[in-house]
Amino acid sequence: MNSFSYKEYIHILDLLQDHYPIMDYNEVGEDTDRFAVIRHDVEFSVERAYKMAELEARKGIFTSYMFQIRNNAYNTFSIQNIKMIKEIYQLGHKIGLHVHLGMLNDISGLKNYVESDIKSMGNFLHIPIDRFSYHRPPKEVLRKELSLENYINTYDKKYFDFKENDQDLEHVRIKYIADSKHRWNYGYPSEDLLKQYAKVQLLIHPYSWTEEGYESQKNFEELIKEKESIFRNTLKSETKHYKE
Repeated sequence: MNSFSYKEYIHILDLLQDHYPIMDYNEVGEDTDRFAVIRHDVEFSVERAYKMAELEARKGIFTSYMFQIRNNAYNTFSIQNIKMIKEIYQLGHKIGLHVHLGMLNDISGLKNYVESDIKSMGNFLHIPIDRFSYHRPPKEVLRKELSLENYINTYDKKYFDFKENDQDLEHVRIKYIADSKHRWNYGYPSEDLLKQYAKVQLLIHPYSWTEEGYESQKNFEELIKEKESIFRNTLKSETKHYKE
């Protein structure tokens, strides 16, 4: 089974289902004693996010897909991407904002920054946007524990156990598992790992996953080919003088 293949992801989902009720963030309460929540931070490819959303829906699993609106790799508000994001929502998944903090000048403005981006996203997509995650959050942002009325912070203490020091990550109430940078820095979601924790948040980056399963550099090369194909198709549809 190739690493970062859809077959491997199905295996991970099966393991999670064996050990936990897979829940939505809004189903987790202060007295919930066992759960797994899953979110997808969409960094580079709405198309790959769409494929994962279909895969999960076929298994009856519904998760959260978080999209950026300050992103050079894709335009959340393009006609094609709006269509795909709405279809992800119609499959039964939740849609949220993946907050890129690069244009935040002062952390004191974090609340307004996040609320403004969520409202912009909702105005274009015309579907509920009720949650957010951060893109590479510094500790000062996590330490702030931002709470917004009517919006779910996926780093809230109900779903995420923030630690000041990395050496404390082994002693957490909620296990955070992530495939960031095409590797499992917080531990691979194996049966042995899952047995140790009653509560888990799994973060997946859809750009890392394909039918074939690639190592990191090869995955980037294939992603670039996909993006090139999309751009060529855009040129074809928008101009009469482009020739391949």
